[in-house]
Amino acid sequence: MKEKKKIFRTSMLFVALVAIGSLLYAGFAPFTAQDLAAQSQQDPLNLEVPVIQQSIGTSCGEAAIVIAYNYAYPQTPISEQEAIDYATAQGYFTEDIPPFTSPANMVKIAIFYADDVSSGTVRSSDQGLRLLVEKLQDGTPVIIDVLSNLTDSQSEAHFVVVTGLSLDPNLENEIIIHYNDPLTGTKESAAWSGAAGIWNAWQNNGDPGGPGWWLTIPPR
Repeated sequence: MKEKKKIFRTSMLFVALVAIGSLLYAGFAPFTAQDLAAQSQQDPLNLEVPVIQQSIGTSCGEAAIVIAYNYAYPQTPISEQEAIDYATAQGYFTEDIPPFTSPANMVKIAIFYADDVSSGTVRSSDQGLRLLVEKLQDGTPVIIDVLSNLTDSQSEAHFVVVTGLSLDPNLENEIIIHYNDPLTGTKESAAWSGAAGIWNAWQNNGDPGGPGWWLTIPPR
């Protein structure tokens, strides 16, 4: 009987450990600045991704896809105009009608050009950070759907390309997100958390299917 109880306790301990591991993997355990610092020491989390400026006020989606695609397939680059022409012809891009290019249509455009496309949705800040770290460690920038003005919750949805993460030692190791902004054609940085942070803009962008949405075109 004692032996059976011992086996039972061992089995329950194993189940508990598996459950904890599953929770960690699923993103239920908080992702901290210390975790990011440890990850940064193992692999660089900043990619040198060339940026372009969108040619139309509402073509940020097409520009973001071109940025990600040309980084993944430098031998066969495409222009933003090519992406705009294709998306317009297919009805995926409507210059004057919101949402202009929806997250769902972003996937369709990317699939037309790239052999390997991944997309999904994150539901929490921890899941979002884990996703970005995982993709950047693999050498893959991440297209996300945020706000065109991070300080204005009423601004339009906007696609940017995340290229890196770092810690700001002057702000108690606050997590900073680095990204290519097609609207300005510049490399930008913003805090992850807070009312004007990337996560708030990512989950409150107002796009249909946009909260927490992401897209990657992994390099070959």
